Formats: sequence, C-alpha cells, structure tokens
Amino acid sequence: MKNRNNRSVFILFMTVIFLTGCSMTPVYERPDVSTPAWKNGEASENVQIAADWWKGFGSDELNALMKQALNYNNDLQASLHRIEQARAGLQIAGASLLPSASVTTSYMNGPRQAFNITDRRNKGVPNFTGDAGISYELDLFGANRAEVDASQATLLGTQYAHDALALIVMGDVAQGYFNVVNLRKRHRIADENVKSVADLLKVVEARFQNGSVTALDVAQQEIVLSNAKAELASVEQKLSVAENALAVILGQPPQTLDVSGRSLDKVSLPPMVVVQPSDLLERRPDIRKAEADLVVANANIGVAKAAYFPSINLGTNLLLAADPSASALALFSSISAPIFQGGKLEGGLKRAEGRQAELVENYKKSILVSFQEAEDAFAKLKTTKKRQNALKQAMVKSREAYEISGKQYQLSAVDFQTVLNAQRMMLQAEDNHARARFETLSASIDLFKSMGGGWNSDQTQNREGE
Repeated sequence: MKNRNNRSVFILFMTVIFLTGCSMTPVYERPDVSTPAWKNGEASENVQIAADWWKGFGSDELNALMKQALNYNNDLQASLHRIEQARAGLQIAGASLLPSASVTTSYMNGPRQAFNITDRRNKGVPNFTGDAGISYELDLFGANRAEVDASQATLLGTQYAHDALALIVMGDVAQGYFNVVNLRKRHRIADENVKSVADLLKVVEARFQNGSVTALDVAQQEIVLSNAKAELASVEQKLSVAENALAVILGQPPQTLDVSGRSLDKVSLPPMVVVQPSDLLERRPDIRKAEADLVVANANIGVAKAAYFPSINLGTNLLLAADPSASALALFSSISAPIFQGGKLEGGLKRAEGRQAELVENYKKSILVSFQEAEDAFAKLKTTKKRQNALKQAMVKSREAYEISGKQYQLSAVDFQTVLNAQRMMLQAEDNHARARFETLSASIDLFKSMGGGWNSDQTQNREGE
C-alpha cells in the first residue's frame, strides 16, 4: 500500500513538471514611429543591396583588404566572443526550466553501531551510502520563462551588435583605403608643386641679379616656397596617420601594411541605392539591436512582476545503502512566498518599467539618427558630385593654360615665370580635384552604410540556427 502511494505521488510529481504557468510578461509591441519620405533621396520599392556592396567600386585591392578585415579585425573578433558569452547566458537561463539532479556518496570504515537508516532497529551501519535527488521549480508565474526570453533577446541583440560593428568596419576599410590612395596622389602633387615653386624662385633670383626685379619679389617667392614645403609635410603626416589607422582596422601592425594603390582615377562610383525609410527598421542591425534591448527590458518586467508571487519547488530524494533494505525514497516540496520585503519588490518593478521606458526612447532615437545619416549621405553625395565635376573642369582648363603657356614660352611670347605660375595653378587644381574625388567616394560609402549595406535579419537568424 505504501509503495502504491509513493508511486501515485511520483506520477503526480512528474505530471506537474510539465504544467505551464501563467506569464507576467507584458505582450511586446514595437513602438510606433513616423517614417516620412526622404527629403533628399528618391526611394525605390524592393531594393536589393548586395552583401558585398564594396565590390561595386571595382577595386581588387579593396576586395582583398575587406576580406582581411572581416577575418582579423580585433573588434569583430571580440564581438564574436561576446556572442559566445551571451549564448552561455542563455544556456544558464534555460537550465531553470528543467529539473536538476544531484548525487552524493560517502564511505564509512569503522566499528558497527546500533543504527538503521530506515527504522533504526538494524544493528550496524553500512559502509557505503548514496544520496540521489531530483528537484524542479514550478514556473507558475513565468519568472524563469521570462529570464529565458530575456537571455534569448540578449543573444540576438549581441549578434545584431556584431553585424552593426561589421558594417562600420566595412565602411572604415573602404574609406581608409581610399584615403590612403588619395593622400598618396596628393603627396605626389604637393612634391611637384614644391619643385615648380623652387624653379620659379631660381628664375626670380636670376632676374634679381640682372636688376629686373626687386628683393621684395625674391622674398615673396621664398614665402611661397616655404608654404609649399609646409603643405608637403602636412600631407606626409596625414598619409602616415591614415596608413597606420588602416593597418589597425585590418588587424595587423602598421609596420607591415602593404598597399599598392596610387590613384582613385580608376575606381568606379556605384549607383545610388535608396530604400524606403520604413525598410530601415529591418535593414539596419543597429536599429534591430536597439529593439532587442527593448525586448529584454520587456521580459525583465515579467521577472519583476513574478517576484510578487510564491515559488514552489518539488523534488525526490533517494537514499541508497549497501544494504538494500536500508534504501528509502522521499518526496518533498517547498513553497516560498514573499511577505515583507521593505519595498524591494516594488522598487524592482519600477526600475524594470523605467528601464523599458528609457529604451523605448533610445529605440526611437536610433531610428531618427538613421534617418539623419541617410539624409546627410544624400546631401553630401549630391553636392560632392557637383563639386567634383566643377573642379574637374577647372583641372582640365588649368592643364590647357599650362600647355598654352609652354607653347608661348617657346615662341618667346611669355617669360618662364608665367609658365611656372601656370604649372602651379594646374597642380593646385589637380589637388582640389583629388580631394573632391575622395569626398565623393566617401559620401557613397556613407550612403551604403546608412542604408544598412546588404544586411538583413535573416543572416543573423540563419547563423543562430546553424
């Protein structure tokens, strides 16, 4: 009869394990945000952006550098480890939904005494005892489930953060590479300008010796030469800093950077790709990260509410001994209910609700910032294109002026100083155009980043499912 009762209680215990309780977690709803049409850009429906969008620039060297950065960038590698930590946190949280089992053993070697595990009537004590127990906390009010939901959202948010960081790294690599190449061209132009100004100074000094010009003319030309040398040194410094920064992004020492590009003339400008403002809520990983944080806060409210209610723990305890007759099975349960916590539970709930309200505003701001970045990229790309075209015309005309001055000098129609002045103007026009070219490419990169690159949430979800 006793065994039958134990069996019935055990069956009831195992049945209760699979019972599902109510949830205190509020139903999550995405905050309403306004997504008006673009002011400076014209969006298209169902726009697809390639995941490897940087290949649209047509640079094999950039493609190789991008691959290296995505594999070896230290920040990206660190974010992968943060994902592993979040995954372990989810595993820990998920353990609360399952029964826990433990086993302890002991061995006694000594004189036998009058003691019995079950009824204390047996003479002697066993040399070996074992204690095996199973316990399970009933999640009647969804506290454990809410913690699991929070951990799942934390893991997803960590993955979104990694993808957002990857998009930043992609943009930094492209801009860093173009900046290095552009500065190398500008360095060449600045060096040629120094040589041109120095040649002109020799002409002025010769004419001063002949009495054709005054000492003021010589001093003025010396000032021009000093300024040209200062500009060359400035470009050298910028180039060195840009190369070092690019190397760190690639995950390698600055001393080992090997970039062969010398000009951006052959780099293609990809067409402008514009998605709908509402699509950014799904296409930008940083926005999805902000929403994942909001989901975590929503689940934590459920945890805080569930703390107001009792917790129930069921379990079994099986005591084994060397003597089979000394074995026993015990069933136990415990109920823990909060009575007086001094405002702790109320404070916990208010804190969770305040955190959620804060993250709602953060989420809305992340969307506004994404719109700002997109509008800035639209405006920057349009204006830099116009500026580049205008400076290209100035560069073409300055080259024509230099060629004309050279022909006139051969006919003795102008002096050599006129030729050198035309050359200096041509080099200045080339430098201005080189800077405008880089700014245009940089604006194009900003546009791709503001549109979320080629990222979509399926990439993160598929990676998690693998």
